[in-house]
Amino acid sequence: VVLLMAVGIPYYFHSQEKANADAQGVFSLGQYYQHASVDPKNGPFKSEDEKNQQALTTFQRVVNDFAGTPTAKLARYFVAKDQLLLRQNTLAYSSFDLASQELKGTPLGDEAYLGKIVALEADNKLSQATAFAETFIKNSPQSAIYPEVVLNLSALYLQNQQKDKAKDQLNSIIKGYPDTNWSKEAAERMAV
Repeated sequence: VVLLMAVGIPYYFHSQEKANADAQGVFSLGQYYQHASVDPKNGPFKSEDEKNQQALTTFQRVVNDFAGTPTAKLARYFVAKDQLLLRQNTLAYSSFDLASQELKGTPLGDEAYLGKIVALEADNKLSQATAFAETFIKNSPQSAIYPEVVLNLSALYLQNQQKDKAKDQLNSIIKGYPDTNWSKEAAERMAV
């Protein structure tokens, strides 16, 4: 048993490191696809949808083939982003939900949570999107994307004909983040 543990444990860690290194290679290919140019005549991609589908397929491969690696957790977030770009809103919501759980406590985890809100909004599930945004604001006031979520929430309030609540959210950004692009954006929305 001791011999098995002496050989097995180091082998396990080595194989996990190798799997993550392999996952990073495939992940890099997905990132290349995301930033590749679209040229209807010469390619490599003839349309944005074709490019996003290829990136989605590549990131999904990382999630499936290298499950459990840190890179697979990151890839799930990019799967969700590409699903959203391809208007696969329900799938995007599910992927963002998993990514927000796997990456919880990180900036990318917060971005995944915002992705859930955006996917719900894209599916016209405004009351759910509003509830998620309100929960995020209540629970994550120190997040780097807090102002962005507040701006999203104000837009959701406007779509739900709740102008006073929208105005309150915009004012909170103007007061809480003076001299920032967030404040400028909030002031522009107030002027409309």
